[in-house]
Amino acid sequence: MASFTRKNVWSNNNGGQFQDTSGNYTDLFWYAKAIQVMQSRPISNPVSWWFYGAIHGEFLINRINNPNYLYLNWPNISYITSDAKLGTLPSRTLTNLFWNQCQHGTWFFPPWHRGYLVAIEIILRNIITNQLDGPKDWALPYWNYLNQSSQYSQNNIPPAFTVTNLPDGSANPLLVPQRYGTQVEVGPSMDGTDANDECQWDKIYESSSKGGLYDFYYGGGETGFSHGGSETGDLEMNPHNFVHGMVGSQNTAGQMGLMGVPGTAALDPIFFLHHANIDRMWDAWIITGGNSNPIDPNWLKGPSAGGNSRFAMPVDANAKTWYFTPDDVQSTTNLQYLGNPYTYTYDDLALTSYDMTPPKNLFALRMRKFGVDDIEIEKIDKMSFKKNAELVGASEGALSLKGGGTEVVAHLDRTSWKNVERSLFKVSSSNIPDEIYLQLEGVRGGNDTNFISVYINEVLIKSVSLFGLLQASTKDSLHGGAGLSFKFNITDIIDDLHFEGNEDVDALNILIKTKFPLLNDDDLTIDRVGIYRLGQ
Repeated sequence: MASFTRKNVWSNNNGGQFQDTSGNYTDLFWYAKAIQVMQSRPISNPVSWWFYGAIHGEFLINRINNPNYLYLNWPNISYITSDAKLGTLPSRTLTNLFWNQCQHGTWFFPPWHRGYLVAIEIILRNIITNQLDGPKDWALPYWNYLNQSSQYSQNNIPPAFTVTNLPDGSANPLLVPQRYGTQVEVGPSMDGTDANDECQWDKIYESSSKGGLYDFYYGGGETGFSHGGSETGDLEMNPHNFVHGMVGSQNTAGQMGLMGVPGTAALDPIFFLHHANIDRMWDAWIITGGNSNPIDPNWLKGPSAGGNSRFAMPVDANAKTWYFTPDDVQSTTNLQYLGNPYTYTYDDLALTSYDMTPPKNLFALRMRKFGVDDIEIEKIDKMSFKKNAELVGASEGALSLKGGGTEVVAHLDRTSWKNVERSLFKVSSSNIPDEIYLQLEGVRGGNDTNFISVYINEVLIKSVSLFGLLQASTKDSLHGGAGLSFKFNITDIIDDLHFEGNEDVDALNILIKTKFPLLNDDDLTIDRVGIYRLGQ
């Protein structure tokens, strides 16, 4: 059985170029040539570049009607060539089965995208081998923008994606006019909007009742089929969402680049190198980090376990279909493709590439602050403590961030807050104190490449990417225009108030800021800021 190795796009002395120092063609050259072939096919062909882009998401059938974002509708994108023949669409049967299938804001985010990469990798390799007489062992390279290299600034867009022509003189399909970012911002930054790999230190894959906010969930919250939700895991938020926003970025007119929006992202060839790195990180989290994927049948079987759509990828021009489940793709060395094993590995499975220092055990540190000794902490079985969420405070009325930020007061319900106070005064190995989180609910807008940061008492709590916001805010989307929600752990803030003797508070003063000004007369609104206790 053949095994393929995905390599760092900057490695092997090629520096992200089409040719290495000896003049040999690199994986990027063959990638570009195979993309040329896929782009020569019309969108009605299931193995065309355009059809495969629409699998992730599209604004062709489901067009954007917001006048600020009409440039994102596919007929308006100059990168899409006339060969795409956008006027002749595939059958509704095919579009219903394959298009707009990407899984976001869900625990299915890692496995669905792994299947997406495998499917297009095999299509590209078949073109390279059978039509271009290229290497039979070609594999999709990855872009590790977090790698700290003394030879190259690997957070920069690889040079092969910025030149006009390939070495053979043909137009370079990797050069995308609607890509406005030039690099990934790697931290630390003052406002927390830097890309990092802190998620790699997580120990739990899925959000559930197994623990609290300090457990930092890697893969996302349990959902059914989710083409853009709010149960976003740490891997998906940062670096995934952060990098999409940075690479897509905005031009001087405030227009977002293709990578910045889910409905256009997979049109940009750098998308697949970014996702290969995300896939590499998941593989490293399992193999090097010694962590585990869910064993819940609802994850292993995918959305079909709940009666939703199966994951499906077309594999040829006749729409032969590979149906797969998370169980089929959870291992790269025993992946099941059309009933046969498919194996690939990465040339680097280091757990982290940027921050090599393991974080402190925040739960243990917190319990020590409350006087619980290490022996008692070791005895605590957090798995036995079922956590229930209760709303204990909220803002009044909708908020607007049109000016780039807003201050809001979240008033606390005295009766509910008493539960928090009681939990803080009786901490022991059998009485774990409440954890508190702040939630931005019903966040709506269209600026996917922006970030928002939340502060309490002038202390930065966390920053999040708005990737996927436009689609979630569109009335005829799967969200019905409900927007997104974001959760922020503020337990440390409440603990500090307690130890200062100020736990008997009536309200929390909150500052919410955008990283970039809102352009095009756009607005960013929040239905409510909710404060929740997570306790026994």
